[in-house]
Amino acid sequence: MKTNQRIEVWVSPEGAITVAAHGYTGNSCEEATRFLEEQLGTLGRRQRTRDYYRKNRNQNTQTNQQEQQT
Repeated sequence: MKTNQRIEVWVSPEGAITVAAHGYTGNSCEEATRFLEEQLGTLGRRQRTRDYYRKNRNQNTQTNQQEQQT
């Protein structure tokens, strides 16, 4: 299944940078944007979306498989 994952970066006229990860669940968004955060410098604030709190489908599948094996 193909997912629609993308990372958007905005730079305001004042130089403030906003990074948004779309199509990621759980902490996979933080993993996907880590390289940008490391290169851009100090993080001002982090605002997590509701997708952050959703379980990753792969995590759900692995958990279900482990439960079935026991």
